[in-house]
Amino acid sequence: MSRYQVVCTEQTECSQGGHILAVGTGSDRNRANERWTVRDVWGALDSGDTFYTEANGRTASVQKYSCPCGRGSLRSTADATTANNLDSLRICHFQAA
Repeated sequence: MSRYQVVCTEQTECSQGGHILAVGTGSDRNRANERWTVRDVWGALDSGDTFYTEANGRTASVQKYSCPCGRGSLRSTADATTANNLDSLRICHFQAA
């Protein structure tokens, strides 16, 4: 089982609020090493891997989230700060292969 730090997100808007479409992971919060779709993350979570965010020395776990609109997404667990929320992370800028 592996542990991955989420350092950025790709997001979109919908009638129920934003959705996470993909995340970037890596050890440098300014540069993602790998792009994961929501489906990829869900599969990894089902296999026992963990994903988390970190900001200001605080971590939050990343969980599966089923939006009321029916779309699968991700969310971070609630804690005493918003700095480590998925929605607060920078937007990923991946270059096409």
